[in-house]
This record gives sequence, C-alpha cells and structure tokens, in this order.
Amino acid sequence: MTKSKDPTTPADLEIALAVEGNVADAARSRAEEVLRDLAAKAPRPVIFARVKLTEEGSRPPTERHIAQATIDVSGALLRAQVAAASMIEAVNLVGRRLERRLRDLTERRDDANTRTPAAQPGTWRSGDLPSARPEFYPRSPGNREIVRRKTWSGDRVSITDALFDLYALDHRFYLFTDAYDEVDAVVYEEAGGVKLRRLTGDVPPETDRYGVDVVAAPAPELSDEQAADRLDSSNEPFVFYKDGTTGRGAVLYRRYDGHYGLVEPQD
Repeated sequence: MTKSKDPTTPADLEIALAVEGNVADAARSRAEEVLRDLAAKAPRPVIFARVKLTEEGSRPPTERHIAQATIDVSGALLRAQVAAASMIEAVNLVGRRLERRLRDLTERRDDANTRTPAAQPGTWRSGDLPSARPEFYPRSPGNREIVRRKTWSGDRVSITDALFDLYALDHRFYLFTDAYDEVDAVVYEEAGGVKLRRLTGDVPPETDRYGVDVVAAPAPELSDEQAADRLDSSNEPFVFYKDGTTGRGAVLYRRYDGHYGLVEPQD
C-alpha cells in the first residue's frame, strides 16, 4: 500500500488563490512559490494559506498591484498586505513581510517557553506572561530603562496598508514610511478612533478616505532621553518623534513591565 503524503508538508500545502483583474500566470506561480517557501521556514506546520492578487486601475501606478496573504501556522494566523508597481514586486514584498512575522512568532514562542511562572496577584516578576492589554507595572521613573530595541525596515507602504498591518498585528501603533512622499509616519488607536501622525505637519491628499484623524502638528525632534522624559511626565503609552541624530521617525513606548522599548529605523 502506498503511504499518503503528510498534508502539512510545503509541497502539499493547501493554497487558496484568488485574483481580480489582469494577473499574469507568472505572478500566480510566484505567489504559490513564496507561500511554500514560507511554510518550509515556519516553526510549526502551516495548515492553510490564502493569497489574493488584485489589479486596481483606479489606484496610483505605484500602488496598482495588491497582494494580500494569510497563513495559518498551527492556529496562529499571520497576515500581510502590500501594494506595489508590479504584481511580482507586490508578491515578493508580501512574502518578506510574512517572513518577518514568522520570525516574530518563533521568538514569541521561544520567549514563552523560557519564562518563569506568573507572580502572585498584585505583584510583577520579570518573565511574567501578560494578559490582554494589562495595566502598566508602576515602576518609578528613576528605575526605568530602554530594555528592548527593535528596528523597522522602512518599507514604503500606503496608509491603507499601514492600517491593515495595525489591525492584523493587534499593535498599539504601527510605524512606517508613507509611500506617497516617503515621510516617516505612525498610525495608532486613541479614544475609539485611529490617528495618523507624520514627521512633517503637511497632510497628504485624500486622507479623509482612510477614516483616520490626522495630527497636523509635526512630530517633535528629540533625543531618546528627551522622549523618555516626555513619557515620564505623561500618561501616554508612547512618543513618536524625529530622532535628532538620524532625522528619521522613532517610537519610544512603555512596556508592561514598566521599562521602555524603542523602535528605530534600520541602518
């Protein structure tokens, strides 16, 4: 009797492919190839993958080809969406984003496996697994440090794509470079709405159609220490600012352990 293949292997991965518009066969084949390569790199079996390729003639030329992809890594859903000037470029970019999220997933799983048991109620211990949106640990300002630094790639994406990533990743904020004019910006939720803030105070055209409130004031130019002082003197969860050394956008945020995390552009 012939032994059946493992349905979770990359070669036999179930891929749901949908297209809208004039999408070449080469782009379809590339999309399937990218998803199978991702499945081979996943920390756990990928049991399902979906990709949608859309050509939208009403969008600007640099955003006319859209690739949306979702992979189910043993129950963990990872999503990404990219708009680009060509469909092959969009497919390659969406693959790169999903690969970064796979690395993040692997790191979170490894971190969870090495953390200590939870502390008693009312206390906090290094390594505790946070519940959904927990309260910030009340660490005194003099004992706060930047304990984690993360870099972002500086990918140029549309506001629509940035909002997609904000919700897909369930982040408090999402830092990106606006594809419209290559200005660093951040989208975030506040008081039941979504806001957009950029390094410059100008507002890109047709912002209303994104359903975001634009903060017209430019982001302040600060050092990391000055950004920390702002967090210490306010109840804000993060500060978006122009790094005085690099001139790029950065975010200093409050971690739930009471320390700081810093997101800065990749060199």
